Amino acid sequence: MHKNTVPGDPTAAAVIEPAVVLGSIDVERGPIADLAVTSDGTTIVATHYGDGNVSIIDAYALTVDADIEMPGVEPSRVTAAERRAYVTVAGHKYDSVAVIDTANKQVVANHPIDDVASDVAVSPDGTRIYVGRTGDDVGLTVINTFGRTHNVALADGVGRTVDAVRVSPNGRLVYVATSDAVSGTLHVVDAAKGRVLREVSIASPIRDVALSYDGALAYVASFDAHWGGSVDVIDTAINEITAKVGIGGAPMQMALSADGARLYIADYEHVAVLCTETNSVIDMLTVTAKPSCVAVSPDSTRLYIADHAGVITAMSVAADASEVETEKLISLHVSDAPDLRALQPAGI
Repeated sequence: MHKNTVPGDPTAAAVIEPAVVLGSIDVERGPIADLAVTSDGTTIVATHYGDGNVSIIDAYALTVDADIEMPGVEPSRVTAAERRAYVTVAGHKYDSVAVIDTANKQVVANHPIDDVASDVAVSPDGTRIYVGRTGDDVGLTVINTFGRTHNVALADGVGRTVDAVRVSPNGRLVYVATSDAVSGTLHVVDAAKGRVLREVSIASPIRDVALSYDGALAYVASFDAHWGGSVDVIDTAINEITAKVGIGGAPMQMALSADGARLYIADYEHVAVLCTETNSVIDMLTVTAKPSCVAVSPDSTRLYIADHAGVITAMSVAADASEVETEKLISLHVSDAPDLRALQPAGI
């Protein structure tokens, strides 16, 4: 049985202060490698590299709807769209990207990848899958809707890894982070032509990348053994670093709220909350076990923290309406969205 804890009557609290625990679930599949939330906010997808399964979870009830065995050994990175999830899977003979129908809860495609599949992203229209590849060289594999692939070489693979793959909101650019033992590079790739347009040097090995809702900013988390963790803020119009924020610790993964107001950074001990307006850490969130990854709901009101014990904790992270986030939400034309402070009933 999956163990979950959800408030008995979540509708009783019409207004919720930020960082309130809404509930948790022990998926009981071992450590969680990665999380993603579908674009409608109803489903969480969690990968379990030690168990060979992917869990499909009701985001509101915090219950497991299905455990899907992967066509390989170790599922790792995942991204999700409206009713599809894309998962990198390590296998005995080859790595692949498995495509899951999250509504019907089954694998509908499995695309083999040359070398090691390091991360995955999908174009906004769902017609292209982008896979970071590590091997003799590091590069980007592009898979179209017919399963055809082509590769974009980025650098010599000796001593380098692919740390993150992200697609701009308009689908025109793909950002691929690569690192060696001492530094990192953010490669800006033309998605249509498959060529590198620009490279931005990062002083430390990269851990993760997040893009703002309009694609104007890229946040790059990196780690230096002496100085600790930091986040570089890159203006994507000029592809230059405009700010650097020291956060300490050892960042592993990030999630940016859809309104662009908060950057959640998973560390070995906590989740740091970075205010993107002031570029300062404003909170440290902790769960029972050490966090492994984070994801944010599409309406920016819920944060999901997974840990190495296999538990997912849901927190309310509703923004303060007096802050700049309100203007950003208006610009996104989400006036018809539910009140940011309202908690949805369990089971929706």
